Amino acid sequence: MDKSLLSKSLLGASFTLLTIGTGLLLWQPASLDSSPLSDNTPIRQSAGPIPEKAELPTSEYLQDRNQPQTLQSTTAVLQAGDSLSRTLSRLGVNNRQIAELLQSDEHQVLSSLKPGQKLTTEILTPSDDLQRLTLSETREQTHVFTKSAQGFSYQLDITPMETVLAYKEATIQSSLFVDGVRAGISEKLLAQVTDIFRWDIDFALDVRKGDRFALLYEQKMIDGEKVATGNIIAAQFVNNGRVFEAMRYQAGERTDYFTRDGLSLRRAFIRSPVDFTRVSSQFNPNRLHPIFKTTRPHQGVDYSAPINTPVQSSGDGKVSFVGEMKGYGNTVIIDHDQGYTTLYAHLNGFAENLIAGRSVAQGETIAYVGQTGWATGPHLHYEFRINGVYQNPETVDIPFDSPMTKDELVAFLPYAQKLSKRLKGSHSQDFSEYLARLER
Repeated sequence: MDKSLLSKSLLGASFTLLTIGTGLLLWQPASLDSSPLSDNTPIRQSAGPIPEKAELPTSEYLQDRNQPQTLQSTTAVLQAGDSLSRTLSRLGVNNRQIAELLQSDEHQVLSSLKPGQKLTTEILTPSDDLQRLTLSETREQTHVFTKSAQGFSYQLDITPMETVLAYKEATIQSSLFVDGVRAGISEKLLAQVTDIFRWDIDFALDVRKGDRFALLYEQKMIDGEKVATGNIIAAQFVNNGRVFEAMRYQAGERTDYFTRDGLSLRRAFIRSPVDFTRVSSQFNPNRLHPIFKTTRPHQGVDYSAPINTPVQSSGDGKVSFVGEMKGYGNTVIIDHDQGYTTLYAHLNGFAENLIAGRSVAQGETIAYVGQTGWATGPHLHYEFRINGVYQNPETVDIPFDSPMTKDELVAFLPYAQKLSKRLKGSHSQDFSEYLARLER
Protein backbone atom coordinates (compact mmCIF):
# COMPACT_ATOMS: atom_id res chain seq x y z
CA MET A 1 0.00 0.00 0.00
CA ASP A 2 1.12 3.45 -0.69
CA LYS A 3 2.59 5.07 2.46
CA SER A 4 0.78 8.36 1.90
CA LEU A 5 -2.57 6.58 1.60
CA LEU A 6 -1.93 4.61 4.81
CA SER A 7 -1.08 7.77 6.67
CA LYS A 8 -4.34 9.41 5.60
CA SER A 9 -6.36 6.36 6.75
CA LEU A 10 -4.74 6.29 10.19
CA LEU A 11 -5.25 10.03 10.60
CA GLY A 12 -9.01 9.69 9.76
CA ALA A 13 -9.46 6.81 12.20
CA SER A 14 -7.71 8.73 14.94
CA PHE A 15 -10.00 11.73 14.42
CA THR A 16 -13.09 9.51 14.53
CA LEU A 17 -11.97 7.88 17.79
CA LEU A 18 -11.18 11.29 19.25
CA THR A 19 -14.68 12.57 18.37
CA ILE A 20 -16.36 9.47 19.86
CA GLY A 21 -14.29 9.74 23.02
CA THR A 22 -15.15 13.37 23.47
CA GLY A 23 -18.86 12.52 23.10
CA LEU A 24 -18.57 9.77 25.73
CA LEU A 25 -17.00 12.14 28.17
CA LEU A 26 -19.81 14.66 27.70
CA TRP A 27 -22.65 12.07 27.74
CA GLN A 28 -24.22 11.13 31.16
CA PRO A 29 -26.11 7.85 31.32
CA ALA A 30 -29.78 7.96 32.44
CA SER A 31 -29.07 5.43 35.23
CA LEU A 32 -26.32 7.41 36.86
CA ASP A 33 -27.56 6.55 40.35
CA SER A 34 -26.86 2.83 39.74
CA SER A 35 -23.18 3.46 39.03
CA PRO A 36 -20.75 3.01 41.92
CA LEU A 37 -19.58 6.35 43.28
CA SER A 38 -16.68 7.23 45.41
CA ASP A 39 -17.15 9.22 48.65
CA ASN A 40 -15.78 12.29 46.95
CA THR A 41 -18.22 12.30 44.07
CA PRO A 42 -20.60 15.25 44.24
CA ILE A 43 -24.37 14.47 44.07
CA ARG A 44 -26.56 16.69 41.90
CA GLN A 45 -30.19 16.97 43.03
CA SER A 46 -33.08 17.87 40.74
CA ALA A 47 -34.89 21.16 41.35
CA GLY A 48 -38.20 19.43 40.56
CA PRO A 49 -40.66 20.22 37.84
CA ILE A 50 -40.67 23.68 36.40
CA PRO A 51 -43.47 25.65 38.14
CA GLU A 52 -46.19 27.45 36.27
CA LYS A 53 -45.67 31.13 35.82
CA ALA A 54 -46.22 32.81 39.21
CA GLU A 55 -48.49 35.90 39.57
CA LEU A 56 -46.11 38.67 40.38
CA PRO A 57 -47.27 41.79 42.24
CA THR A 58 -48.42 44.44 39.84
CA SER A 59 -46.59 47.68 39.65
CA GLU A 60 -49.68 49.45 41.06
CA TYR A 61 -49.69 47.16 44.11
CA LEU A 62 -46.01 47.70 44.73
CA GLN A 63 -46.55 51.40 44.26
CA ASP A 64 -49.44 51.43 46.82
CA ARG A 65 -47.36 49.57 49.39
CA ASN A 66 -44.52 51.93 48.96
CA GLN A 67 -46.70 55.03 49.14
CA PRO A 68 -47.38 56.61 52.54
CA GLN A 69 -50.88 55.75 53.91
CA THR A 70 -53.17 58.65 54.84
CA LEU A 71 -56.35 58.53 56.94
CA GLN A 72 -59.28 60.01 55.05
CA SER A 73 -62.51 60.90 56.89
CA THR A 74 -65.86 61.09 55.05
CA THR A 75 -69.35 61.77 56.46
CA ALA A 76 -72.75 60.99 54.98
CA VAL A 77 -76.11 62.17 56.34
CA LEU A 78 -78.67 59.38 56.06
CA GLN A 79 -81.72 60.06 53.95
CA ALA A 80 -85.05 58.24 53.90
CA GLY A 81 -84.61 54.91 52.10
CA ASP A 82 -80.82 54.70 52.57
CA SER A 83 -79.47 51.27 53.52
CA LEU A 84 -76.32 50.55 55.50
CA SER A 85 -74.54 48.55 52.80
CA ARG A 86 -75.33 51.02 50.03
CA THR A 87 -74.21 53.98 52.13
CA LEU A 88 -70.99 52.31 53.27
CA SER A 89 -70.17 51.23 49.72
CA ARG A 90 -70.63 54.83 48.64
CA LEU A 91 -68.19 55.85 51.38
CA GLY A 92 -65.58 53.39 50.10
CA VAL A 93 -65.99 50.41 52.47
CA ASN A 94 -65.56 47.00 50.81
CA ASN A 95 -68.02 44.11 51.20
CA ARG A 96 -65.70 42.08 53.45
CA GLN A 97 -65.43 44.87 56.01
CA ILE A 98 -69.18 45.56 55.82
CA ALA A 99 -69.74 41.91 56.79
CA GLU A 100 -67.23 42.26 59.67
CA LEU A 101 -69.05 45.36 60.92
CA LEU A 102 -72.41 43.57 60.96
CA GLN A 103 -70.85 40.61 62.74
CA SER A 104 -69.49 42.84 65.51
CA ASP A 105 -72.77 44.77 65.89
CA GLU A 106 -74.13 42.83 68.87
CA HIS A 107 -76.40 45.72 69.92
CA GLN A 108 -77.80 46.00 66.35
CA VAL A 109 -77.32 49.76 66.24
CA LEU A 110 -76.47 49.53 62.53
CA SER A 111 -79.73 47.68 61.86
CA SER A 112 -81.96 50.54 62.96
CA LEU A 113 -80.66 53.55 61.05
CA LYS A 114 -82.85 56.65 60.84
CA PRO A 115 -82.90 59.65 58.51
CA GLY A 116 -80.79 62.53 59.79
CA GLN A 117 -78.20 60.33 61.51
CA LYS A 118 -74.57 60.65 60.38
CA LEU A 119 -72.17 57.89 59.31
CA THR A 120 -68.48 58.80 59.34
CA THR A 121 -65.77 56.53 57.94
CA GLU A 122 -62.03 56.81 58.50
CA ILE A 123 -60.23 54.89 55.75
CA LEU A 124 -56.52 54.39 55.08
CA THR A 125 -55.78 55.32 51.50
CA PRO A 126 -54.66 54.24 48.98
CA SER A 127 -55.06 50.72 50.51
CA ASP A 128 -58.82 51.35 51.14
CA ASP A 129 -58.71 49.86 54.65
CA LEU A 130 -61.50 50.98 57.02
CA GLN A 131 -60.09 51.87 60.46
CA ARG A 132 -63.09 53.42 62.20
CA LEU A 133 -66.84 53.85 61.67
CA THR A 134 -68.88 56.33 63.73
CA LEU A 135 -72.68 56.49 63.83
CA SER A 136 -73.82 59.80 65.32
CA GLU A 137 -77.27 59.12 66.73
CA THR A 138 -77.42 62.49 68.48
CA ARG A 139 -74.92 65.23 69.20
CA GLU A 140 -74.54 63.69 72.64
CA GLN A 141 -74.45 59.98 71.75
CA THR A 142 -72.27 58.21 69.17
CA HIS A 143 -71.62 54.55 68.33
CA VAL A 144 -68.01 53.78 67.41
CA PHE A 145 -66.65 50.70 65.60
CA THR A 146 -62.83 50.47 65.63
CA LYS A 147 -60.76 47.98 63.64
CA SER A 148 -59.12 45.28 65.78
CA ALA A 149 -57.35 41.97 65.29
CA GLN A 150 -60.71 40.17 65.54
CA GLY A 151 -62.56 42.46 63.13
CA PHE A 152 -64.16 45.49 64.75
CA SER A 153 -64.72 46.40 68.40
CA TYR A 154 -67.76 48.43 69.53
CA GLN A 155 -67.98 51.33 71.99
CA LEU A 156 -70.75 53.77 72.97
CA ASP A 157 -69.44 57.32 73.48
CA ILE A 158 -71.44 59.81 75.57
CA THR A 159 -70.43 63.46 75.37
CA PRO A 160 -71.39 65.29 78.59
CA MET A 161 -73.78 68.21 78.17
CA GLU A 162 -73.76 71.42 80.15
CA THR A 163 -77.11 72.93 81.15
CA VAL A 164 -77.38 76.72 81.28
CA LEU A 165 -80.35 79.05 81.75
CA ALA A 166 -81.42 81.15 78.77
CA TYR A 167 -83.99 83.94 78.56
CA LYS A 168 -86.56 84.92 75.92
CA GLU A 169 -89.55 87.28 75.86
CA ALA A 170 -92.18 88.13 73.27
CA THR A 171 -95.19 90.36 72.63
CA ILE A 172 -98.23 88.86 70.91
CA GLN A 173 -99.46 90.74 67.85
CA SER A 174 -101.19 87.97 65.91
CA SER A 175 -100.80 84.64 67.77
CA LEU A 176 -98.73 82.97 70.44
CA PHE A 177 -96.92 80.66 68.03
CA VAL A 178 -96.34 83.13 65.20
CA ASP A 179 -94.95 85.87 67.42
CA GLY A 180 -93.11 83.39 69.66
CA VAL A 181 -91.23 81.85 66.74
CA ARG A 182 -90.48 85.34 65.40
CA ALA A 183 -88.87 86.14 68.78
CA GLY A 184 -86.60 83.08 68.46
CA ILE A 185 -88.60 80.75 70.73
CA SER A 186 -88.91 77.14 69.57
CA GLU A 187 -92.31 75.53 69.03
CA LYS A 188 -91.37 72.98 71.70
CA LEU A 189 -91.06 75.75 74.30
CA LEU A 190 -94.26 77.43 73.12
CA ALA A 191 -96.11 74.14 73.55
CA GLN A 192 -94.77 74.02 77.11
CA VAL A 193 -96.14 77.53 77.71
CA THR A 194 -99.67 76.48 76.74
CA ASP A 195 -99.39 73.35 78.85
CA ILE A 196 -98.15 75.23 81.95
CA PHE A 197 -100.83 77.94 81.93
CA ARG A 198 -103.76 76.02 80.44
CA TRP A 199 -105.61 75.93 83.78
CA ASP A 200 -105.66 79.75 83.95
CA ILE A 201 -105.64 80.81 80.29
CA ASP A 202 -107.78 79.51 77.45
CA PHE A 203 -105.33 79.95 74.59
CA ALA A 204 -108.08 79.66 72.00
CA LEU A 205 -110.27 82.41 73.48
CA ASP A 206 -108.41 84.47 76.10
CA VAL A 207 -105.21 85.56 74.32
CA ARG A 208 -105.26 89.22 73.30
CA LYS A 209 -103.10 91.44 71.10
CA GLY A 210 -100.51 93.07 73.33
CA ASP A 211 -100.24 90.12 75.76
CA ARG A 212 -96.63 89.42 76.73
CA PHE A 213 -94.65 86.53 78.16
CA ALA A 214 -91.13 85.89 79.41
CA LEU A 215 -89.28 82.57 79.87
CA LEU A 216 -86.25 81.25 81.72
CA TYR A 217 -85.48 77.85 80.22
CA GLU A 218 -82.80 75.17 80.08
CA GLN A 219 -80.38 75.16 77.18
CA LYS A 220 -78.19 72.11 76.61
CA MET A 221 -74.63 72.86 75.45
CA ILE A 222 -71.75 70.72 74.17
CA ASP A 223 -68.39 72.44 73.75
CA GLY A 224 -70.10 75.83 73.73
CA GLU A 225 -72.59 74.81 71.03
CA LYS A 226 -76.35 74.70 71.67
CA VAL A 227 -77.63 71.20 70.95
CA ALA A 228 -81.02 70.97 72.69
CA THR A 229 -83.69 72.84 74.62
CA GLY A 230 -84.83 71.58 78.00
CA ASN A 231 -87.65 72.56 80.36
CA ILE A 232 -89.02 75.97 81.21
CA ILE A 233 -87.76 76.78 84.72
CA ALA A 234 -89.68 80.02 85.29
CA ALA A 235 -92.26 81.90 83.23
CA GLN A 236 -94.50 84.95 83.30
CA PHE A 237 -97.55 85.44 81.09
CA VAL A 238 -99.44 88.73 81.01
CA ASN A 239 -102.95 88.08 79.70
CA ASN A 240 -105.36 91.02 79.38
CA GLY A 241 -103.56 92.84 82.21
CA ARG A 242 -103.42 89.81 84.54
CA VAL A 243 -99.94 88.50 85.44
CA PHE A 244 -99.49 84.75 85.83
CA GLU A 245 -96.27 83.23 87.14
CA ALA A 246 -94.94 79.67 87.09
CA MET A 247 -91.85 78.08 88.66
CA ARG A 248 -90.74 74.53 88.09
CA TYR A 249 -90.01 72.66 91.31
CA GLN A 250 -89.70 69.06 92.50
CA ALA A 251 -91.88 68.51 95.55
CA GLY A 252 -91.40 64.99 96.86
CA GLU A 253 -91.66 62.56 93.95
CA ARG A 254 -93.51 64.92 91.63
CA THR A 255 -92.18 67.78 89.54
CA ASP A 256 -94.67 70.51 88.76
CA TYR A 257 -95.18 74.25 88.30
CA PHE A 258 -96.11 76.50 91.21
CA THR A 259 -96.78 80.16 91.90
CA ARG A 260 -94.16 82.04 93.95
CA ASP A 261 -96.42 81.41 96.98
CA GLY A 262 -96.29 77.63 96.51
CA LEU A 263 -99.72 77.09 94.93
CA SER A 264 -99.80 74.46 92.19
CA LEU A 265 -100.76 75.77 88.75
CA ARG A 266 -102.22 72.37 88.07
CA ARG A 267 -105.90 72.39 88.80
CA ALA A 268 -108.20 69.49 89.47
CA PHE A 269 -109.87 70.09 86.07
CA ILE A 270 -108.88 71.22 82.58
CA ARG A 271 -110.88 74.23 81.51
CA SER A 272 -111.40 73.00 77.91
CA PRO A 273 -111.22 69.21 77.35
CA VAL A 274 -110.93 69.39 73.53
CA ASP A 275 -108.81 71.24 70.95
CA PHE A 276 -111.66 73.26 69.46
CA THR A 277 -111.97 75.82 66.68
CA ARG A 278 -114.62 78.00 68.38
CA VAL A 279 -117.30 78.01 71.07
CA SER A 280 -120.52 77.52 69.11
CA SER A 281 -122.82 77.80 72.11
CA GLN A 282 -122.14 79.06 75.63
CA PHE A 283 -123.66 78.17 78.98
CA ASN A 284 -127.09 79.85 78.94
CA PRO A 285 -130.11 79.04 81.12
CA ASN A 286 -132.42 80.82 78.62
CA ARG A 287 -131.06 79.70 75.26
CA LEU A 288 -133.30 79.25 72.22
CA HIS A 289 -132.84 75.63 71.14
CA PRO A 290 -131.56 75.48 67.50
CA ILE A 291 -133.71 72.47 66.59
CA PHE A 292 -136.91 72.86 68.62
CA LYS A 293 -136.96 76.69 68.50
CA THR A 294 -138.08 76.86 72.10
CA THR A 295 -136.44 78.37 75.16
CA ARG A 296 -134.50 75.60 76.80
CA PRO A 297 -131.56 76.00 79.17
CA HIS A 298 -128.18 75.15 77.69
CA GLN A 299 -126.46 73.70 80.70
CA GLY A 300 -123.01 73.28 79.20
CA VAL A 301 -120.63 74.65 76.56
CA ASP A 302 -120.49 73.53 72.92
CA TYR A 303 -116.98 73.37 71.41
CA SER A 304 -116.98 73.13 67.59
CA ALA A 305 -114.27 70.80 66.26
CA PRO A 306 -113.76 68.43 63.32
CA ILE A 307 -115.17 64.91 63.48
CA ASN A 308 -112.92 62.52 65.48
CA THR A 309 -111.01 65.27 67.30
CA PRO A 310 -109.83 63.60 70.57
CA VAL A 311 -111.82 64.45 73.72
CA GLN A 312 -109.93 64.37 77.03
CA SER A 313 -111.05 63.70 80.55
CA SER A 314 -110.96 67.08 82.27
CA GLY A 315 -109.85 65.52 85.57
CA ASP A 316 -108.92 62.30 87.34
CA GLY A 317 -111.94 60.14 88.05
CA LYS A 318 -113.96 57.01 87.33
CA VAL A 319 -116.26 56.44 84.36
CA SER A 320 -119.85 56.14 85.57
CA PHE A 321 -121.59 55.94 82.18
CA VAL A 322 -120.65 55.05 78.61
CA GLY A 323 -123.33 54.71 75.95
CA GLU A 324 -126.18 56.48 74.19
CA MET A 325 -128.49 58.96 75.91
CA LYS A 326 -131.60 60.57 74.43
CA GLY A 327 -130.76 63.91 72.89
CA TYR A 328 -127.09 63.64 73.90
CA GLY A 329 -126.24 60.81 71.51
CA ASN A 330 -123.04 58.94 72.45
CA THR A 331 -122.17 60.13 75.95
CA VAL A 332 -119.55 59.69 78.69
CA ILE A 333 -120.05 60.72 82.33
CA ILE A 334 -117.12 60.79 84.78
CA ASP A 335 -117.34 60.94 88.56
CA HIS A 336 -114.41 62.90 90.07
CA ASP A 337 -115.36 62.44 93.75
CA GLN A 338 -116.24 65.19 96.25
CA GLY A 339 -119.43 65.96 94.30
CA TYR A 340 -117.75 66.81 90.94
CA THR A 341 -119.02 65.17 87.72
CA THR A 342 -118.45 65.99 84.03
CA LEU A 343 -120.45 65.00 80.94
CA TYR A 344 -119.25 64.70 77.30
CA ALA A 345 -121.92 64.34 74.59
CA HIS A 346 -122.60 64.07 70.80
CA LEU A 347 -119.52 61.82 70.49
CA ASN A 348 -118.64 59.94 67.33
CA GLY A 349 -117.06 57.06 69.26
CA PHE A 350 -115.34 56.04 72.47
CA ALA A 351 -111.73 55.29 73.31
CA GLU A 352 -110.75 51.63 73.21
CA ASN A 353 -111.63 49.66 76.38
CA LEU A 354 -113.56 52.57 77.89
CA ILE A 355 -116.16 50.95 80.16
CA ALA A 356 -118.15 51.99 83.22
CA GLY A 357 -116.09 51.61 86.39
CA ARG A 358 -112.74 52.24 84.75
CA SER A 359 -110.43 54.90 86.21
CA VAL A 360 -109.18 57.66 83.90
CA ALA A 361 -106.50 60.32 84.33
CA GLN A 362 -106.68 64.03 83.61
CA GLY A 363 -105.88 64.64 79.95
CA GLU A 364 -106.50 61.01 78.90
CA THR A 365 -108.39 60.57 75.62
CA ILE A 366 -111.82 59.11 76.37
CA ALA A 367 -113.76 59.72 73.15
CA TYR A 368 -113.92 61.57 69.80
CA VAL A 369 -115.95 64.53 68.59
CA GLY A 370 -119.07 63.61 66.63
CA GLN A 371 -122.58 64.71 65.66
CA THR A 372 -124.77 62.11 67.33
CA GLY A 373 -128.06 62.87 69.11
CA TRP A 374 -129.70 66.26 68.68
CA ALA A 375 -126.79 68.08 67.06
CA THR A 376 -126.71 70.35 64.02
CA GLY A 377 -122.95 70.00 63.45
CA PRO A 378 -119.86 68.25 64.80
CA HIS A 379 -119.04 69.51 68.30
CA LEU A 380 -118.49 68.49 71.92
CA HIS A 381 -121.18 69.32 74.43
CA TYR A 382 -119.45 69.60 77.83
CA GLU A 383 -121.18 69.91 81.21
CA PHE A 384 -119.73 70.54 84.66
CA ARG A 385 -121.73 69.72 87.80
CA ILE A 386 -121.04 70.21 91.51
CA ASN A 387 -123.32 68.14 93.76
CA GLY A 388 -125.72 67.77 90.84
CA VAL A 389 -125.94 71.51 90.14
CA TYR A 390 -124.95 72.69 86.62
CA GLN A 391 -122.05 75.17 86.54
CA ASN A 392 -120.62 77.24 83.69
CA PRO A 393 -117.44 75.33 82.71
CA GLU A 394 -115.80 78.55 81.51
CA THR A 395 -116.19 80.46 84.76
CA VAL A 396 -116.55 77.90 87.55
CA ASP A 397 -113.96 78.19 90.31
CA ILE A 398 -111.71 75.18 89.84
CA PRO A 399 -109.86 73.93 92.93
CA PHE A 400 -106.06 73.62 93.01
CA ASP A 401 -104.58 70.16 92.75
CA SER A 402 -102.11 68.57 95.21
CA PRO A 403 -101.00 71.52 97.38
CA MET A 404 -97.54 71.50 98.97
CA THR A 405 -97.01 70.16 102.46
CA LYS A 406 -95.72 72.53 105.15
CA ASP A 407 -92.18 71.11 104.95
CA GLU A 408 -92.16 71.37 101.15
CA LEU A 409 -93.34 74.95 101.35
CA VAL A 410 -90.55 75.91 103.79
CA ALA A 411 -87.96 74.58 101.31
CA PHE A 412 -89.68 76.10 98.27
CA LEU A 413 -90.14 79.74 99.31
CA PRO A 414 -86.40 80.73 99.39
CA TYR A 415 -85.89 78.96 96.05
CA ALA A 416 -88.87 80.80 94.54
CA GLN A 417 -87.58 84.16 95.75
CA LYS A 418 -84.17 83.54 94.18
CA LEU A 419 -85.69 82.35 90.89
CA SER A 420 -88.10 85.28 90.74
CA LYS A 421 -85.18 87.69 91.19
CA ARG A 422 -83.28 85.95 88.36
CA LEU A 423 -86.29 86.23 86.04
CA LYS A 424 -86.88 89.88 86.89
CA GLY A 425 -83.22 90.69 86.31
CA SER A 426 -83.42 89.18 82.82
CA HIS A 427 -86.30 91.41 81.65
CA SER A 428 -85.68 93.98 78.97
CA GLN A 429 -86.23 97.59 79.99
CA ASP A 430 -89.44 97.69 77.96
CA PHE A 431 -90.84 94.56 79.66
CA SER A 432 -89.87 95.86 83.12
CA GLU A 433 -91.60 99.21 82.48
CA TYR A 434 -94.69 97.38 81.21
CA LEU A 435 -94.92 95.29 84.42
CA ALA A 436 -94.36 98.40 86.55
CA ARG A 437 -97.32 100.15 84.89
CA LEU A 438 -99.53 97.15 85.64
CA GLU A 439 -98.61 97.24 89.34
CA ARG A 440 -99.67 100.89 89.78
